[in-house]
Amino acid sequence: MKAAWRRIDPSLILENTGSVARDHLASERTFLAYVRTSLAFASAGVALVQLFNLASAVGEGGRLRRYARSLGATVVIFGMIVLAIGTWRYFLMQHAMTQGKFPAARFSVAIQAVFLIIIVVIIFGFLVSSA
Repeated sequence: MKAAWRRIDPSLILENTGSVARDHLASERTFLAYVRTSLAFASAGVALVQLFNLASAVGEGGRLRRYARSLGATVVIFGMIVLAIGTWRYFLMQHAMTQGKFPAARFSVAIQAVFLIIIVVIIFGFLVSSA
């Protein structure tokens, strides 16, 4: 069985000394957290479109319907960007850990926080203005 792993990529077979296995498993869990976050963004984008379409069907939400698709598409696209960032970060971390380094994730966290604040403010503005 070991021979099959060595044929795949011998540079990624690491000796489990200290916390090597734990660190790599933690990196995989972090990647899965990025996947969950991107799925949450994509689901939120679809839910926004459906919510605004429902609101416009019930009342006079024609203005909401006009912006619903673009807002929902923006949130779904950001979900895809989060997935791309998570994938890039996973391989960056995998490479850095083989060299004994750890790059901190400040930029991706800041971008996601700013985008969430912007989306919440826009949606809140729509909901307040339509009430």
